Amino acid sequence: MLFAQDNIMKATWVSSPIKADGKPGDWTQPLKYFDDVTKLFFGFANDDKNIYLCFQTSEEANLAKITKAGMKIYLSAKGKSKHKVTISYPLPVKDEPTSQEPSKNNDHKASQAERKNNFLVANSMMEVKGFTSRDGVIPINDSSGINAAVNWDEAGKLTYEIAIPFKELFGSDFTKEDLLNDLSLTAEVNALSRQSHGFDGGMKGMGGGRGGGGHHHNSNATQTESTPGESAVSKQAAYEKAELKQKFVLAGKN
Repeated sequence: MLFAQDNIMKATWVSSPIKADGKPGDWTQPLKYFDDVTKLFFGFANDDKNIYLCFQTSEEANLAKITKAGMKIYLSAKGKSKHKVTISYPLPVKDEPTSQEPSKNNDHKASQAERKNNFLVANSMMEVKGFTSRDGVIPINDSSGINAAVNWDEAGKLTYEIAIPFKELFGSDFTKEDLLNDLSLTAEVNALSRQSHGFDGGMKGMGGGRGGGGHHHNSNATQTESTPGESAVSKQAAYEKAELKQKFVLAGKN
């Protein structure tokens, strides 16, 4: 479903906590919404204690951007006072000289499982700002309940999940009235650096690329077999930052 950014969406009520593990099993597939700018599918959910966010993509450019350049999530809410929090995850890969980039041949030799394991091991921390009890670099499975995860399946569909406790967003003294206010989400997909992170070797071997992923696209977002021109567009997109903005409200218990 495409959408207008000025539309206010409603989260889905869930009766039990969603574990932020990068696995889509807790979410109805395909995700309800699709952003034509970032090429991300996304959804919102909440229970009586937490907010959950999920993003998915099968775009090769997005896979490279998210896993190498990182992603930043902003969430703000108005109540007795304005609250704004930020989660940066994955953190951008530090620049390396181009000469140290692996060649395509060597890149293809690594198995998908090995690549995934290397990524997960190297990305166990996130940077957070503005939360009630946390600020700075913390584990992605933090004891505060602020959790994030990225994972992908054999077809190359990446799933990005975040869990945020109400008390960490609204403050430990939040009220029921705080939960009724609109929430504003911004998701920034960082751009790859042309100097340090080549796109061509980016995500190949991680399983799949453009297309697939099990999503039902509308006419404006349909992915078909790649053509040279389409490849060039995808390649260019890897070097451009993209931003999703959307307002939503929390769901009440059914």
